[in-house]
Amino acid sequence: MYKKIIHMIPSIILYIFAGLLAVYAIWAYSHCADIIKQVKAAGQLAASGNEYDIVSFYMGNCGQYFVFALLLAAAGLLLQRKGTEELKATAGMPPTLNKKDDDDFDEWFSEEP
Repeated sequence: MYKKIIHMIPSIILYIFAGLLAVYAIWAYSHCADIIKQVKAAGQLAASGNEYDIVSFYMGNCGQYFVFALLLAAAGLLLQRKGTEELKATAGMPPTLNKKDDDDFDEWFSEEP
């Protein structure tokens, strides 16, 4: 049980950072939306013809944090899966051998012509 918890600590840390970045990304998104609304209301920005600039503003201020959060969550998932596989391997379970693979290997490297 103790080994299982030790193997999960790095993935839990990555999940925490991913959650924090996701929360920050949502907060930044709402802040960006407020700024865009204020600029439109002031008449300084027309939505038509400036779609690229609006999307670029969102992507520059909050989009990258969504991507980073997803990447950290994926890294945490991969570490968690790797940790469970290592635990299974070290639990004394012998690896399964495929007899067919051994026979093919013998055929390839046999000295008979």
